Amino acid sequence: AGTFIKTTNGGANWYIRHDIAGTMTSDQIFFYNGWFFDVNTGFGCGELGKLVRTTNGGTTWDSVSTGVTVTLYGIHFVNNTTGFIGGASGTVLKTTNAGLNWLPLTTGITTTINNIFARDVNNIYAPTTSGNLRVSTDGGVSWATQLTGTSVTVYDVYFRDANTGVVCGSSTALRYTTNGGLNWTATNTGLPSSTLYNLNYFPGLTDADYWYASGNSFYAFRSINNGLTWDSVDVTGSQVFTSTYYNLDRNGSTMVTGGALGLINTSTNAGANWTAHNTLPYGSTLNDIWCDRMNGRVIAVGSVSPTPIMYSSNGGATWSTDPGIPITTTLYGIKMINSLTGYVSGSSNRVFKTTNGGATWDSVSTAIGSSTTLYCPDFINENTGWVSGSSGRVFKTTNAGANWTLQTTGITNTLYRIDMLDANTGWFIGSSGTVRKTTDGGTTWTAQTSNYGSTINWIQMINANTGYLSGLSGNMRKTTNGGTNWDTLVTPVTNSLYSLSFVDANTGFVSGSAGLSLRTTTGGASWEIFNTAGATMNGIYARHRDSAWVCGSSAGILKFVQGLVGVVTWNNEVPLTYSLSQNYPNPFNPTTTIKFAIPKTSKVSLKIYDISGREVEALFNNTILNAGTVTYSFDGTNLASGVYFYTLISDGNIISSKKMMLVK
Repeated sequence: AGTFIKTTNGGANWYIRHDIAGTMTSDQIFFYNGWFFDVNTGFGCGELGKLVRTTNGGTTWDSVSTGVTVTLYGIHFVNNTTGFIGGASGTVLKTTNAGLNWLPLTTGITTTINNIFARDVNNIYAPTTSGNLRVSTDGGVSWATQLTGTSVTVYDVYFRDANTGVVCGSSTALRYTTNGGLNWTATNTGLPSSTLYNLNYFPGLTDADYWYASGNSFYAFRSINNGLTWDSVDVTGSQVFTSTYYNLDRNGSTMVTGGALGLINTSTNAGANWTAHNTLPYGSTLNDIWCDRMNGRVIAVGSVSPTPIMYSSNGGATWSTDPGIPITTTLYGIKMINSLTGYVSGSSNRVFKTTNGGATWDSVSTAIGSSTTLYCPDFINENTGWVSGSSGRVFKTTNAGANWTLQTTGITNTLYRIDMLDANTGWFIGSSGTVRKTTDGGTTWTAQTSNYGSTINWIQMINANTGYLSGLSGNMRKTTNGGTNWDTLVTPVTNSLYSLSFVDANTGFVSGSAGLSLRTTTGGASWEIFNTAGATMNGIYARHRDSAWVCGSSAGILKFVQGLVGVVTWNNEVPLTYSLSQNYPNPFNPTTTIKFAIPKTSKVSLKIYDISGREVEALFNNTILNAGTVTYSFDGTNLASGVYFYTLISDGNIISSKKMMLVK
C-alpha cells in the first residue's frame, strides 16, 4: 500500500512512510520489490507500472516513468548503471543509465514474469509459469524458453555462475542445475509443503556458501551444497502468530526476514536465535473494538485465531488472547455498559458477557437457534439489551441474557447494527438500505426511508434527533429529526465505509476499505482524510477528536492519539470550474496551505517539483476524489530552501501550476 519502512539502529526504531506513491485514498498502489545501491539511493516497483526512486534514504521519493501500466514484480541491477525489471504480461524493462530511463524488451511471451535475475549485462533469467524460465544471453535482444522440469509456477531464480543455478516456486519446488540450465534436478528435501517466493545466495559464509529459500510461515530453507539438499532454519523467534515470510537477506552473521502482516524478524548470530520486531498475538480479521481509556482497557473481537477476543489492560502495550473459556465462533460486535461489564455477540447464536473489563468471559444462554448470526449487541444497562442478526432477527433480554424474546421486525434482511438510546427508543440498520425505528422497546418497528438502496453497515444516534449511517461506495446519511429524514452526506471518497464513531453531534470518525479513515468536526460538512495503511478497517471507537482505536483485517489494530500533521481537508463546496489557489503563506517555513477545487469526481494528482523540474512530492497521485474543495497542509521539513512549483492534474490533464518559496 505504498509503504516504506527503514531502520538505522538494528530495528530498535523504525522510520515509516505510507505514501511513497503519493497520498492514497481508494487508489492505493502496492509495491512488490525494491533495490538499493547504498543507504541513500534505491528504487521500488509495483502496480500500474509504478517505479519510484529515492536519493536520500527514503525521505523523499520521485516517480520514474516506465512507459508501462502493468504490475512490476522484480528488479535487479548488475552494476551501478545496468538493471532490469520483470512484470506482468511478459514485461521486461532495461536501463543503462542507473534507472533514469527504461526501455521495453521483447520477450515473446504474455505470461507473468514473477521476478528477474541478471548474472551480468548479457545473461538474464526471468521466472514464469509452468516451470518455465525465459532466458536471454545477449542483453535482452533475443529470448529462449528453458524448462526446469516442473509444471508449477516459478517465482525466483538465482545463478551463482554460468553453470550453477537454483529455482524455487509453488509446491515447495526447489530444483538445481550444474550445466547452465540444460538439465534441472529436483532436490529431495522432505521439507514442509510451501510456496517459495525468494532465493538468495551468500558466498563465503563461515566454511561454506549458503543458499536460502523463503516463503514458509515458520522456516527459511538452507542449502550448503548448491541446492542438492536443504535443511530448515526456524526464523520465527518469539512470534506468537506467524505467516508467510516473503524475503530473507543476510550480511555475515546478521540476518533479516520479512513477510505478511508486517512480520519482521532479525538474527545477529547467523540464524541461531531470532528477535521479532512486532510480535503478533493474533492473526486474522477483527470486526469491532472498544476502550475505556486510551492507556487503559482495550477489547477487540473478530475471527477465531486462536480465539476471537483480544484484551489489553495497558493501552495496547501488551495483549492477551485468553478469554477464560473456549470460544470457537466468530464475534462481530461488542457493547460495554461501563468499564467492567459488557457483551459480545457472533455466529452460531453466541453471546458472551464480561464483568471484569474483558479479562474473562462467560457464555450467555441465548436459546435463539444455531442458524442465527448475531452481528451486534446493544445494552442500556446490565440486564436489558438487544442483539440483531441474520434473517431480520432482533432478540431482547431483560435478565442479562438468561432469557430472550424474538421481536417482530417485519423483514428478513440481515441486520448489522442496532442502536438503542434508552428502554424505548432505538434503531436498526442492514442490507438493502434497511432502517427501522422503535419507540416501545422493540415491540413494534417502523420503517424509515434512508434514501439508500444498498447495504448500510453502521448506525450511531448521538441523541433522539441526530445520528449517522455509513454504507458502501462512500455513502453516508445524517438525520437531525430522529430519522424522519435522512440527508445525504457527501464524502470525498468512493470506498466502502464499514464503521463510524462520533464523540458528539459534530465530531467523529469513519473507517472503511483500503485502510481509509475520515474525520469530521463539522457534522459531515467537511472531512479530513488519512490512511492507516492497513487493509479493510471494520470497527472504530473514538474517545476524543484526537484519540481513537480502529481494527480490521490482517490482525490490524491501530491507535490514534494525536492531532494530524499535514492533513487533507475536503468539503462539498462544489465549484463551477477547476481551480488551484496560490499557497499561503508564501514564502513559508516549513508549512503552507495549498487549496484546489474540482467540479466533478476526478482522478486527481497534486505534485511538487523543484526548480529543475524533478518531482519531489506527490501529495495526491491519481486519487479518486468527489467534487468539492480540498485544502492540503503541506509540510516542507524534508526539503531544502528554494523555489518549488506545485501542479494540479485531473484525469491526466494539467489544470494549473503555481510557484512557491521555502525559506529556512
